[in-house]
Amino acid sequence: MKIALLLIAAVFAAPQATAQQNDISKAEREKIEHVIQNYLLDNPEVIEAAIIELNRRRTLAQMLPSIEMYRGYLENDPDAGVLGNPEGDVTIVEFFDYRCGFCRRHFPEVQRLVAQDGNIRWVPRHYPILDRPNEDPVSLMAARAAEAAQRQGKFKEFHIAMMTRDGSLDISGIYDVAKSVGLNVERLKTDMADKLLDKRIKNALAIGQDIGFTGTPGYIIGKDVVLGAEGQGRIHEAVIRARRDKKIAKAE
Repeated sequence: MKIALLLIAAVFAAPQATAQQNDISKAEREKIEHVIQNYLLDNPEVIEAAIIELNRRRTLAQMLPSIEMYRGYLENDPDAGVLGNPEGDVTIVEFFDYRCGFCRRHFPEVQRLVAQDGNIRWVPRHYPILDRPNEDPVSLMAARAAEAAQRQGKFKEFHIAMMTRDGSLDISGIYDVAKSVGLNVERLKTDMADKLLDKRIKNALAIGQDIGFTGTPGYIIGKDVVLGAEGQGRIHEAVIRARRDKKIAKAE
């Protein structure tokens, strides 16, 4: 990929060099173009990767204004549950649904990255979008239960248990998980009926929709967004960029 980018850069730089210094001939330019063409034909995945990156940048450009508007609340809400290092220098905000198979499948990868790094704050934000009309609102009830678990100081335990459980989820299963991590289930049910919890979840839904998340999981990391279940590698890259950007900002 780096080779291709260097070759392409050489081609785009060639006209300017010709006009200013006349140090590249038509034959040399054609030779460079031929090398690039052969490389791309032999490695078509480079083109696919470039298109994916271009789409990512376009999507990010559309999302960033709304992200900056809500960043303070999303990253530093004092009532939100936090995983990882509460004092971490980089924050991962994850929009998720407890019924999302991709969210659960990639949870251990992100959990491992956060543990290995040791300096990441991980803030899950409820985005219960998988409920359907005329069905039990399981995603919404699970989000309410997690918010209520935070009031008992057990959000982390409940969240991990929910994300690592086996099988499908129904409302009785939510209470089974709550009981398994030591929550007072009767108090949990009482807190789940609190309209303030509903408001918090609706706020997160409205913010996620305003930003432009159409599915889960969606991660905000500094000035980067990782859409869908792109995996630990992409998230790790975003963490590195966010950390680098912070250092640059402090140096200025």
